[in-house]
Amino acid sequence: MELVIITAVGKKDLLENILGKDVLAPFNPSPSKKSLYLNDKAYHYVVIDDNAPLERIIDTLMQIDGVESVYEKPLDLPPI
Repeated sequence: MELVIITAVGKKDLLENILGKDVLAPFNPSPSKKSLYLNDKAYHYVVIDDNAPLERIIDTLMQIDGVESVYEKPLDLPPI
């Protein structure tokens, strides 16, 4: 699954710190595309294992100073 992690632009090392933390490390995180910087926000796209406990991960990431939002990115599939 792919997560979108939105952070404040001023927290440049935040994504590297999050990827190395115990929160995501057990789920083999890897950036899936370059971060998007828009106004004062940075949008980071990270792929993690499909069996990861999404609700617990989101709750824990939201406790980190500088993380403004976290959600699962919907699949890029056309409607059926």
